[in-house]
Amino acid sequence: MRVYNPLKNSWSYEDIKLPLRTHSENLVVVPSFFDMHTHVRLNGGEDYDSLEKAAIAGGFSQVLIQPNTDPLLDTSETHALHEKLSARKKVTFYRTTSLFGKAKPDGKKILCYSTDGIPYSYRDLVNAFRSQRKALVMDHSQMHEFEGIFYEGTRTELPRKPITNEAVAIYRTVMTGVEYGFCKFHIQHVSTKPALELISFLKKTFQLTCEVTPHHLLLSNESIDTVNKKVNPPLADVKTIESLRDAVKNGVIDVLATDHAPHFTKDQDMKFAAFGTSNIEIAFSAFFTALQDLPLVVEKLSITPRKILNIPYTFDSENFVVLDLNHEFEVRSKDFFSKGKNCAMEGMKLKGRVLGTKLHGKLVYWDGEFLC
Repeated sequence: MRVYNPLKNSWSYEDIKLPLRTHSENLVVVPSFFDMHTHVRLNGGEDYDSLEKAAIAGGFSQVLIQPNTDPLLDTSETHALHEKLSARKKVTFYRTTSLFGKAKPDGKKILCYSTDGIPYSYRDLVNAFRSQRKALVMDHSQMHEFEGIFYEGTRTELPRKPITNEAVAIYRTVMTGVEYGFCKFHIQHVSTKPALELISFLKKTFQLTCEVTPHHLLLSNESIDTVNKKVNPPLADVKTIESLRDAVKNGVIDVLATDHAPHFTKDQDMKFAAFGTSNIEIAFSAFFTALQDLPLVVEKLSITPRKILNIPYTFDSENFVVLDLNHEFEVRSKDFFSKGKNCAMEGMKLKGRVLGTKLHGKLVYWDGEFLC
């Protein structure tokens, strides 16, 4: 079977045992994925059991949980709760810490801070940078002082915000952080051309990385016809999609991340519906459909996230993903293992899928079924 190793940027043929009646001509083995942007809900929503299944079905062996859980990941007690709930899983769950919290997880080094899903003011930002110990800061870059559900140019009567909102917020976070001694930043779910231009400029001076989601690479604001396409940051126009894809290819965007934001149900009134889309199970398919470049997708979905977080990884026969690159399918969220059925890409036709996932030496998932 063909094997692609992004650590060496090399292709090879290996004898890999697969379930019977498997035709391997169109299959490729690659390293398991790492998602830098995942949400877990608890309290009746997406828990670690359902999230683990969804992640495995999507080819992810490691994911990074964002802080806007209930309760927030901002105290040592909450971290301890999550550590207990996520223990003894096949998937490894890492956790961010709210930039605005008081968490000191058992004296351990903080992996990274995050502002995701937490409305904050400039005063909050300054106070946090003044008081927190130094670590990577992941930022949901948004000027929360300015109300708006969608971007300008979206045909809607609901509140809109300027396209430049994101870029202004990025500049504010990075420059304020630098003033107080922070030196490593990761901008989450980039969605606008001004943000890309600013990030490209800031990278010349500062240690800065960024990510993009599958829905921002595939969907425009012209497609917003359901509450499941209400996401934050919002969808932009078709030209922005092309700019985002180009930024992945030219290296301005470092990481492909899901921003898996599951909701069991959503209010059907667009004004009051929750933001977010459930997509971790189809993330690879969406990225591959958008970019049509397997080495590029694997590099930014598997290797780069681990490098940014300084998480060691070796590609071996114990942990890998089997991909069927020729398989085409229509997205049906009712078949998701996730409790979140709110998929923005519902009904879309995607190409390429995760056929199997091997973790810790065992083939745990194959063709829609869990083997152990």
